[in-house]
Amino acid sequence: MLRVFAGLLCLFLLGLQITWWFGKGGLRDASRLEAQIEAQEKELEALRLRNGKLAAEVVNLKEGLEAIEEIARSEMGMVREGETFYQIIDPVPELGPAAQDSASPATPP
Repeated sequence: MLRVFAGLLCLFLLGLQITWWFGKGGLRDASRLEAQIEAQEKELEALRLRNGKLAAEVVNLKEGLEAIEEIARSEMGMVREGETFYQIIDPVPELGPAAQDSASPATPP
């Protein structure tokens, strides 16, 4: 009777060990979840840095006139009072004689 009890106890402990190592919620799942947590923490840190930059930009736009002026100049082409705006246009390449003939309007006969 003691041998049967010891055998059942060993089988029970073996079953617990299998569950502990390979079952749901076991060590394999725990290590996989730890890897996921680590990856999410890295992503969260990157998002926190991005949010910090965006918050600083919002504060700068609310309080600093320099940022507003920069946006107005670059995106809207605005100039200050008393400034002169010069726009440099690249010259058009000259056309050859054949292209000039086809580009000029035809004269009626």
